[in-house]
Amino acid sequence: MPSFQLTDLAAARLDVISFFLMTYLVLTLLFKIIWNSLAKDFKWMPPLTYKRALGLMVVCGMFLYVVLTMISGARELMTPGAWQKEGLTYRITEPEKQPKPWIDSARRQSMERLRTALFEYAKSHNGEFPPHVEAEDFPRELWRGIDPARTPYGYYPGRKAEQGDLIVAFEPYVYGYRRYVLLSSGEIINLPLTELADRARKELENFAQQVARP
Repeated sequence: MPSFQLTDLAAARLDVISFFLMTYLVLTLLFKIIWNSLAKDFKWMPPLTYKRALGLMVVCGMFLYVVLTMISGARELMTPGAWQKEGLTYRITEPEKQPKPWIDSARRQSMERLRTALFEYAKSHNGEFPPHVEAEDFPRELWRGIDPARTPYGYYPGRKAEQGDLIVAFEPYVYGYRRYVLLSSGEIINLPLTELADRARKELENFAQQVARP
């Protein structure tokens, strides 16, 4: 018999929605109980059924949502630098869509320092790069980029200097969609994440085929 299963992401979202929905219904019941208990002392308060209490909760929730949205919008508009003078009028400053040039330059320089150290290492090790990132005769700080967390670069050991154009090192996930990549030829290129993943997969498949050959 066919069986239908949700993905992990869909199941997690369904769990969250179910939790908040159940919480909302329980809060509605508490609201009804508190309202009706007060209605015994205040005759002008009509007793509520659960259906009416739920409707009142929805209306109050929508009202609060509008108020909070207005507060959030006002805070953004009143932020210093949010408005830019243009002639006699003002317009909202648009956020930068591209990373700042100095950040991009710093990322490349960090990768260039790693390249220099790797090729210097290869000169004294028969053209081979370090066997792993924990190699004691290679400066470990060069494996880390410029991000505040100093996330280490990805590294594929087993490559040799100036042999082919295989991936040697690449920037980690914190750098966004486009990553700087160091090749065994010494070239540094900037690739989208999808292209980087496809290229790495093909290299691994080629390596597996070479190992499987008799």
